[in-house]
Amino acid sequence: MSEFKQLKTSYKIPEMLQKDIDALEEGVKNNVSYIDCLQDEVRSSAHGVTDYDGGLTEDQAEEIITYYCRRRC
Repeated sequence: MSEFKQLKTSYKIPEMLQKDIDALEEGVKNNVSYIDCLQDEVRSSAHGVTDYDGGLTEDQAEEIITYYCRRRC
């Protein structure tokens, strides 16, 4: 897997989702065997934070999922 770079956004990423992104980054850096599980956590969190005030829009969630999950599969 290539070097991990976090997505730069013009919007704030909710704390819960950022923690999952940070865990994915650590997993990539440590070459763990469960990257797919960490990506699932990011995907789930991204969808979960679209349901409350101050969360992400559906398009923002999809941008994050595409960046962290789909391009690394």
